[in-house]
Amino acid sequence: MSNKNAWNSLEVAKLAISVLTPLLLFWLGYLVSDSTKQTERALKEIEEIREVQKNNQLAVQNLAKRIYERRSRAELLASSIKRNVSKDEIIKRKEQYDEAYFQWNRDHQANLLLVRSVLGEKRYSDFESMIEFLLVGKVFAPLDACLTKAYDYRITQEKSGEAILMECSVSTLLQQALDCGYALTDELFKLTEQNGRIERVEASSIVAQRCPG
Repeated sequence: MSNKNAWNSLEVAKLAISVLTPLLLFWLGYLVSDSTKQTERALKEIEEIREVQKNNQLAVQNLAKRIYERRSRAELLASSIKRNVSKDEIIKRKEQYDEAYFQWNRDHQANLLLVRSVLGEKRYSDFESMIEFLLVGKVFAPLDACLTKAYDYRITQEKSGEAILMECSVSTLLQQALDCGYALTDELFKLTEQNGRIERVEASSIVAQRCPG
């Protein structure tokens, strides 16, 4: 009788194992599958973040090129006026400066929108304001007026415009364009790899220190 009961218990155990094993395997497979899907989603999100960062960094680099191109063309024109070189050289450099000036104004609004995109803003941002009122308003605008006045004097009077450049502090304006342009693009580039309000506040403070108020 006991042997029969033992046999029945063994059969019951076998039956239980035969029933539970597929369920256990199914459950383990589900866990593995779910974990794999979560990993794939996480990797996809990381890849998307990296792609956004890459696009934002390219946008900042393009902005930097425009800033430095306009500043470099201004410096070359100022140099020609100071050295009182031939009209042909001055006219050529003025044409190159005007082209950089045109490209800047043509792309200005697009650049501001790119900055807004980099910062993840939906409305007018602090960095857009600093570009418009600090870099352009305080540096590029007076620099352009200075160069134009000195150029016109050189062409019409056939005399050196160096005194006019000194009077309107062209060297200071060129240095401010360099410092302010660098601060803006450098801090924007850093922000493409950072998040949070604290970083934004610190970045704005640095730009405000490097740009004329």
